[in-house]
Amino acid sequence: MSAIGRYWKRHVCKSLVAVCLSAVCVLHPTMTLSAMAASVSTSQGLVPVRAAPRVTPDDGRYEVALGFFERLFKRRTKKVPEASKEKKSSSGQKAVVKAPTKPVIKTVTKDDDAAVIAIFGDEFSQDIGWGLKDAFSQTPDVKIDIHSVPKTGLVYRASRNPLKNPSEVYEKSPFSFAVVLVGLNDRVRMSAQKNADGVEIFPAYDFKSEGWGRSYVREIDRLRSAFSEIDRPIYWVGLPPVANKKLSADMRHLNDFVSSRLTGRGERFINIWDAFSNEEGEFTYRGPNLAGQEKRLRQKNGIRFNKEGRRKLAFFVEKLVIRVLSQSVDEDVLPENLASADETALREGRGASRDIFVLRKPPLDADQLVDPASFSASLSDEKNGSGRARTVGRAPELRVDNFSWVNP
Repeated sequence: MSAIGRYWKRHVCKSLVAVCLSAVCVLHPTMTLSAMAASVSTSQGLVPVRAAPRVTPDDGRYEVALGFFERLFKRRTKKVPEASKEKKSSSGQKAVVKAPTKPVIKTVTKDDDAAVIAIFGDEFSQDIGWGLKDAFSQTPDVKIDIHSVPKTGLVYRASRNPLKNPSEVYEKSPFSFAVVLVGLNDRVRMSAQKNADGVEIFPAYDFKSEGWGRSYVREIDRLRSAFSEIDRPIYWVGLPPVANKKLSADMRHLNDFVSSRLTGRGERFINIWDAFSNEEGEFTYRGPNLAGQEKRLRQKNGIRFNKEGRRKLAFFVEKLVIRVLSQSVDEDVLPENLASADETALREGRGASRDIFVLRKPPLDADQLVDPASFSASLSDEKNGSGRARTVGRAPELRVDNFSWVNP
C-alpha cells in the first residue's frame, strides 16, 4: 500500500472512531471518553491504557457529545421564543384569556310606547348597559338599547363608533334618554386636526398635555351639542377605579375634565368612584352589593365588572330614570296651547330641563281632610301606673299644640 493510501486509511479510521465514541456517549452518558478510547485501543491490539475513574454526567460531556452528534447528522431543534409560548393550566390545557361574554338576560315583552334608554361608550358602558337590562328586565315600559363599541372613545375612534354622530343612531332607533360612559381608550396621543382644505387647525397633542385637555373639552362639548340637537337628555357616568394604579390615575384625570365641564353648566355628572373603591379611594375587588352584602364586584382583569358589579353600576342610572318616569304627565292634563317640544318633554318627565313645572292634583280633596281636633291621643296614665289609656281633647285656643283651624 502506498503512503497516500496509508494516510487516508489512518484518517478515515480516526473519523469512524470519533463517530462511534459520540454515539456511545449519547447512549451511555456515564461512560467516560477515556474508558471508551481504552477499549478501542485494546481491540486493535495496541497497548491498553488504564481507564479513568467514572465521572457524573453533569460535567458537561453528555451535552457536548450530544451536540456533536446532532451537528454530524444536521439535526436542528426549533427554538420557541419565551414571549410566544402558550401558557397552560394545571390540567395541561391551553389557558385562553376570553373577553366578557354577553350575558343571557330574560326580559318581558316591552310595550310599543316604552321609554328607551340608549347606552353609548366603550367597554364600561357595555357593563352598565347589561346591568340596566337586568334591572328593567321585568319592566314592560322601559327598554334598553346598547350601542356600546369596545376599544373606542371620544379620541380613539373605531371604524364604527356611534359617538361620532348620535343623531344617526336616533334616526334609526329613537330613544328617550342617553347614558354615556367613555374614556378608557382615550389615553392616547390626539392626532392633528385639519379642515376641509387640508389646513391644520389643531396640532397633535400628547395625553395629559395642556393642548390635549383643551381638545378633549371640545370633544365633550361636541357630544353634548349632538344630544341637545335631538332634544334628548344625557346622563354622563364617571369612570370607575381600576386595579392598575397608573391607569386608575388616568381615570381620575379624565373624570375631572368631564365633571368640571358638566357641573359648571348645571348638567348632571354621575360620580361612581366612591361606590367601587375602598376607604382610601383606591381600587378594590369587593364591596357591598345592592343588598348591602360584601360581594366580589370586579373581574380578574381588574377592569371589567361581574354580574354583581354590573347591577350595582346600573343602580346609579336606574334610580334617576325611575324618578324621571314617575314625574311624567298624562296627556289629559296638558294645556292646549303647549308647544309640541314642551308637550313631549312633559310626557317624558323632562319638563324641568325646559323650565316647565307641573302642579299636581293633591291625593285628597279639601273636603275630605280630617280635623286634627277629632283625633284622640292614647297616653299612658303615669300617675296610677295602670297603663290604661286616657283621651286628650282639644288644646286651649292659641296654644302651640293646638293644630285646629277655623273654617270661614
